[in-house]
Amino acid sequence: MGKRVKQMGIQYYLKRQMEEKRSQMIQSAQENGFTSNQTVRYSQELDHLMNMYLRLCVKKSDDEDSLRQAFG
Repeated sequence: MGKRVKQMGIQYYLKRQMEEKRSQMIQSAQENGFTSNQTVRYSQELDHLMNMYLRLCVKKSDDEDSLRQAFG
């Protein structure tokens, strides 16, 4: 499996995880309040997933820039 295909798979997985965590957070906020321990935990977990996704996107962008410089 190529590096780019693997990265795309990871990005898809992270997007799905972010969607699921966001849904859990919203449901928890509606049932338990915005400041409940569970809602805050879901929010922190969502933040972590978003940070991983952004790091992956920046790395992908840096890789593409390097290729353009080398072969552009």
